[in-house]
Amino acid sequence: MQTAAAGTASAAMGCGNAENKPSAGKKTPPKDRPNVLIIMTDQHRADLMTCLGNDLVPTPNIDRIAARGVRFDNTYCPYPVCVASRMAMLTGLYSHTTGSITNRDQLDWRYRTMAHHFGDNGYLSGLVGKMHFNSAYKHGFEFYMSINDWLLYLGPKVQHYANEIASHPHNTYFTRTVDDSGAGFPDIETLWDGEPNNWVGNVTRSDFKTMASELDTGDHLDSFIARESVKFMKENRDHPFFLITSFMKPHTPFFPPKEWADKYPVDEMDLRPVNDPASYPEHIRRRIEGYKNRDLRLMKAGRAGYLGNLAFADSCVGQVYDALEELGLIDNTIVVYTSDHGEMDGTHGMWQKFCLFEPSVKVPFVVSWPGNLAEGEVSDALTELAGLYPTLSDLCGLEKPESTTIVNMDGAPESMDAESFADIVRDPGLEGADAAFSEYNLRSEIPSYMIREKQYKYVFNHGGTHELYDLESDPGENVNLIGNPDLRSVADGLRDKLFAWYDPESNSFRAKP
Repeated sequence: MQTAAAGTASAAMGCGNAENKPSAGKKTPPKDRPNVLIIMTDQHRADLMTCLGNDLVPTPNIDRIAARGVRFDNTYCPYPVCVASRMAMLTGLYSHTTGSITNRDQLDWRYRTMAHHFGDNGYLSGLVGKMHFNSAYKHGFEFYMSINDWLLYLGPKVQHYANEIASHPHNTYFTRTVDDSGAGFPDIETLWDGEPNNWVGNVTRSDFKTMASELDTGDHLDSFIARESVKFMKENRDHPFFLITSFMKPHTPFFPPKEWADKYPVDEMDLRPVNDPASYPEHIRRRIEGYKNRDLRLMKAGRAGYLGNLAFADSCVGQVYDALEELGLIDNTIVVYTSDHGEMDGTHGMWQKFCLFEPSVKVPFVVSWPGNLAEGEVSDALTELAGLYPTLSDLCGLEKPESTTIVNMDGAPESMDAESFADIVRDPGLEGADAAFSEYNLRSEIPSYMIREKQYKYVFNHGGTHELYDLESDPGENVNLIGNPDLRSVADGLRDKLFAWYDPESNSFRAKP
């Protein structure tokens, strides 16, 4: 279900000067149809927002969007990995449907995305920043400024970014390879065709005494993304646009500009307490054990860099939102703030994502459209990031897409997996779906599948020990209740509902034990 990288490199610098007109034959949207602006960060842990009462990292600009919209406190990503989550979001198809399940995968170019759909309805579709396509396919975006454009902008200063890629505090693999496509280096997965790239042996690893980047603030990728997004809106404010502004941070490299790094000194970082993991499955305990003997400075450095990155990302979000207000577009633009997945940040002694615990799989999610949607409201309804495509289509009054592909494709589903939750956006008091689903590591010996209802969360680990958590009495998921005989019927009911969503036995990707 994957394709090889092909085509030309992504749009060059200056592509924003091209004539931005819808392709012939596409519908012209009514003048009063709203613009759509999706602002994404990468790896933003959902509980790290000051509007939630957590002041560890001030997020005043994300809070501004939430104050003028509806904040969803129980939104789940489809798969806690960048590529898998993003491709599911773009297509409304779960990762087990598209086959894009690791950060090395590519979405088959034949799948229809939100960009195709809005473009076909007369919108100018734009993408500025990271989407982790791993190829030069643009997947329906008529305007695309990628990370490659920023690397060209940097010129010789790229050396600093290469050094940061090589200075991953949690994994020396990046020192040996200087190959982290998750951070856009390279932006096209097959650029070096598996051969060592020219940066290997030509980088300097940080001493991690400070996480301050050597790049000036204005030279950072996220500053570039903010500037180019503002240019796009200025140039196209007289035509309905669908724009995704996709920031890299707080994802690695964990080196924010000095102003933000100084707020989180490495030596002053406290690590989260770790609970007893005895009730967890063996594969989870092994991962926790793998972090136990890591250098304490590196763990603190990773946390300091992550928090500084998030604070800096919020300031970049503010630049884009300020421009929307200054251009007089705020009342006619649906603004979404979200992220592709979360970050463990030391919870349970784990870092990064790659698991189905709440900090990894839950994402921040806000929808704002002043004058048309509720403002300052909060919904605790269970929602899924994969439902963003049909939700936005519904809110904008577009007809449902007729197909999940742009050309005939054997094996493609007739309709999207995900469902719209636009009714909850319009009325945050509604309960919404009775369950949310996610999955992870479908190509491993022990793939995992999650169902979360209001009180309980069940994880089916194919070939391993399963998990059951009571999120009302144990929101931190400290005690796995799968062996509790009093909850056997609860576990069985959740298992049956999960299998109705997706039967693990049908997983054709699974590695054989």
